[in-house]
Amino acid sequence: MGPIVATREMNSDPQAMVREITGIPGYADQFKKVFNGPPSLKNIGMALAAFERTIISGESSFDRYVNGDKRALTEQQKRGLILFVSKAACSQCHSGPSFSDSSFHNLGLPQAGPLKEDLGRYEVTKSSKDKGAFKVPGLRSVEMSPPYMHTGAFNTLEEVVEFYNQGGGSGPNKSEKILKLNLTDAEKKDLVAFLKSITGELPKIVPPQLPPRT
Repeated sequence: MGPIVATREMNSDPQAMVREITGIPGYADQFKKVFNGPPSLKNIGMALAAFERTIISGESSFDRYVNGDKRALTEQQKRGLILFVSKAACSQCHSGPSFSDSSFHNLGLPQAGPLKEDLGRYEVTKSSKDKGAFKVPGLRSVEMSPPYMHTGAFNTLEEVVEFYNQGGGSGPNKSEKILKLNLTDAEKKDLVAFLKSITGELPKIVPPQLPPRT
């Protein structure tokens, strides 16, 4: 429930939210069946978490390739995969099943948004090395989730790749892992092609049929 009630995020009044959901007959009935009681802040959080766990990326071309189907990737995507784990150095942070090692890094992105300075992970750790650092996002179905970066600075994967190719931004406290890549135009296209191979079929979300509100 953190993001929903956090002042600097959704800034919702938790009690008003409980009253709103309780006032929807279909939800009230479903909460009674599942939780044996009316909606509460705790139960709403549990319901949201249960739903979020169903939103997973299905099998991608990359997954089929890893599982033995060597024709699942195009030749361009295979070249992009090699770049991903070598010259482009993406896998030093984007690793594991979700393509994220869950570490935090400062990419040198310029400040954007209403805050004078967004200190990122520093707000939690109070360690100077974490100033401006943000969590490495997973890349599953990344082509379907623009804009990119924590500031929404880039609209396309091509722009993201070029940003990294130039060695990130020029902001202070930048991670030592962010260096110029010197990719050719062809290599940048290959890398983007590979990133698109990680797209899997998303689950179909069917909202529950609730009776009209009175």
